[in-house]
Amino acid sequence: MTLTSSGQISISDINGEFGRSGTTANSSLEDLSDGTVATINTGNASGDRPDGSAPHNMSEFYSYNHSASTTSWSNVPADFNLHTLDGSDFSVDSVVSGAKSITLSGGSGTTSVSCQQPSNGNIELKFAYSTSGDPGTNGTANSGSGYGNTVSGISFTSGTLYLRFKLAEVKANSGNLNTAENRTITFTNNGVSNTDLQINCRLSGL
Repeated sequence: MTLTSSGQISISDINGEFGRSGTTANSSLEDLSDGTVATINTGNASGDRPDGSAPHNMSEFYSYNHSASTTSWSNVPADFNLHTLDGSDFSVDSVVSGAKSITLSGGSGTTSVSCQQPSNGNIELKFAYSTSGDPGTNGTANSGSGYGNTVSGISFTSGTLYLRFKLAEVKANSGNLNTAENRTITFTNNGVSNTDLQINCRLSGL
């Protein structure tokens, strides 16, 4: 059961959400808020749970669900390489990864994804996503997002997020070749981030 999102809320209501009653429910708001009575369930969105810091307010328990699923990321893709060429024909080169995916459980609100950019300013790391299937090499299949390097506000709270990654040369014959470095991809939902995926990026000469 979830506590009310507005209006009156009582110590008894909060204790009931924690599954406590009778003489065991004689607790202060402070003890209920700071985890003394029970660990606060972070499966709730940050705005739907107490922050644990004084001053404590009853309103911090609005919409709190002590049985909410805890947010977690799993099935993270294994690290991989993306190496593209600095073409000699004055064309801008790029390379796209194979299909990738990651799983989110117990999420809340919206999801964000960001790509750490290579320090070599002549290449850019981007990604495309879809919540319904592989976005494909063009990044738009299955209602894919198209390619970008940071996206927030993704309407995704659980299930599989489908991904493609693209390493693109910013301009042709840009130089600064053959420097490889690992770049981190950050997935975030409900204040829970995963940074396990790293992509090895390199711009190579022909």
